[in-house]
Amino acid sequence: MWWRFRGRRLVLVLGCLLILAGGGVLVWGLFQQATVQRAVAARGQNDVNAVNSWLAGSASSGTSSAEAATGSATSGTCGGGGSDSDAYALVEFSGLPQYGYVGVAVNGNWTQLDDRSMVHWYGSPAPGGDGNVIIAFHREPDYQNIDQLAPGETVTIQDRTCQTYVYTITQRWDLAPSAVTQLVPTSDAELTLITCTPWWQDYDRLVWRADLTSVNGVPVPSPS
Repeated sequence: MWWRFRGRRLVLVLGCLLILAGGGVLVWGLFQQATVQRAVAARGQNDVNAVNSWLAGSASSGTSSAEAATGSATSGTCGGGGSDSDAYALVEFSGLPQYGYVGVAVNGNWTQLDDRSMVHWYGSPAPGGDGNVIIAFHREPDYQNIDQLAPGETVTIQDRTCQTYVYTITQRWDLAPSAVTQLVPTSDAELTLITCTPWWQDYDRLVWRADLTSVNGVPVPSPS
């Protein structure tokens, strides 16, 4: 009967090992989750600092905070007086005023999204220029309800010279990452926005295409 006893001990040992392994996987998963949340929180604070710095810079150049936030200023040097030397453009999701979504984009490539939530792709035109202006941003922690941005609504961009460009959304897609084809150059003055979805899961991409419809409050003719 000794083999039965040894068999039971083996089953018991294996069971304990499986429990330990499961506990280890759980602890590792919690550690990874906590690491991600800390990184997102740090990035969120960077976002807040960037917006505050932009508004402080606009105020020091004679542009009021209200003008900087709404994009009504037409001259000066916006965002230049704060401490954020990487600031490139102030992006306001003016089509969703109920949420007050606003962010400062840096100019660069996707690596800038490690510690900032928004980037203007450096290979694309400057805001207001002809072609496809590309701005990518993290959905977390700042833009939970950005999926409500719909065709017909607007995005307002202010550059460092205080020029203001309003784009009107024309199309919206919910796509797998491999199906995103909207980041190629275009001939008309357009804007492409891209972020991840769903909230905190991020396995798909939300993409918007918008046409430039006004510059400093002056309407721009529709593309032919």
